[in-house]
Amino acid sequence: MRFAPPPLVIAEDEGFEDAKDIFKLKDLGQGMTNLVSNFDDPMVIAFNGQWGSGKSTFLKMWRGELKKEGYPVIYFDAFENDYVQDAFAVLVREIVQIVDVARAPATKQFENFKAKALGLGKLLLRSGAKIATKVVIRAATAGVGNEKDVTDAISEAIDEAGEVAADYFDEILNQPKKQKETVEAFRAALSELPGLLASASEGENQKPLIFIIDELDRCKPLFALELLERIKHFMSVPNIHFVLGVHLSQLQNSVKAAYGSEIDASTYLQKFINLTITHADVGRDLQQRQISKYIMYLRGALSFKPEDHETLGGACEFLQRVAEHRSMSLRTVERIFSHLAVCLAFTKKNNLRPQPIVAGLCVLKAVYPELFIRAKKDQLQYEDVEKIFGFDTASVAEGDHMFELQRMWWQYCLMPEISQEVKDLGQYLNNFGLYGRSFEERRRVLMLIADQIVDRLKVQ
Repeated sequence: MRFAPPPLVIAEDEGFEDAKDIFKLKDLGQGMTNLVSNFDDPMVIAFNGQWGSGKSTFLKMWRGELKKEGYPVIYFDAFENDYVQDAFAVLVREIVQIVDVARAPATKQFENFKAKALGLGKLLLRSGAKIATKVVIRAATAGVGNEKDVTDAISEAIDEAGEVAADYFDEILNQPKKQKETVEAFRAALSELPGLLASASEGENQKPLIFIIDELDRCKPLFALELLERIKHFMSVPNIHFVLGVHLSQLQNSVKAAYGSEIDASTYLQKFINLTITHADVGRDLQQRQISKYIMYLRGALSFKPEDHETLGGACEFLQRVAEHRSMSLRTVERIFSHLAVCLAFTKKNNLRPQPIVAGLCVLKAVYPELFIRAKKDQLQYEDVEKIFGFDTASVAEGDHMFELQRMWWQYCLMPEISQEVKDLGQYLNNFGLYGRSFEERRRVLMLIADQIVDRLKVQ
């Protein structure tokens, strides 16, 4: 049995293989390929979806399909690289790596690109030099032993900061033409790369270079925005397209964190993003199908014991209903499943495991931990979970006996006044030596399951 599904390893040239493309998104990938292959003008495309919706998996599979069709493609995890201070440097580094792999046919052109990139990089580093005297002094005086040495170090640090400032402002005032030429030379060298990396056959359009930047919304705000600015100002050339894996609402938060809460973050980002493609998780019907497929995948991937399949089936039914009702991300569903796996691993079939209660408590533990703690302390109220679990949606329950049974179990444990039909659930508890004759006894059932079944890591 597993706690979580095995990591999904997607080779760089693998593409949308049936065994791994569980949501059947190959058509979406082909549509995006059609988009980037039919326009010469540079594009920045936001592939928008909430965290945990499968954006990265899709983009890695799409990378493989692009490579199969001969497109030069770069996949770059921005979050793994946001420790680097200069965004331009990391973007150029990724381009240089793909250049080095394919350098044999056109060494001079590739070396020219790297030389132009170096020239622009130096210019940007000079312009970004920090004239923060306190930081310079702190670094300069580290380990200095006496007062005179400290004084000398401070003076030296201030002099160096002044030299940087003087050099930079001299360049701004006296060498604007040279700066412009440096930028234009880099852009010209960059625009040659798609043709060198994937030369077009007779009668074919030039295949563009596709630069996929993933996890942009998880980066430090300043680094994420600097990436966008570098792309806009220096890398917007024909036949190079950037595709951003991003949750736009989170990226808007980064804009506000950097420039203040009063800024219109959506309008600001429109300066950098030409087109937005919404991942399938936003459409409710598609999302429900995704959740259903992913739960089926998790049931197989976690290798539950055969004796747990009955409990698992009812728990999955409850979980699917709540996940759809709450529009949960796939990552959240996976986290709930991990709690369910632990619960079943440490209990046996003959333990008290009413499926709606066990599944609901796993939801609370993973997503609403403060409510789970209240359940353990016998403080949870029915009103606390009614909307979370969708029990207040009468239209859904009409004629749905499974839904009604799930709701009845939670009413049994948390409502003081219940119908006779709900009271009859207490007969199930007789098999475990529990009797729910009073409201206090019924409440205790939920507390015991939370504390002794869901949250007790001891084989029973």
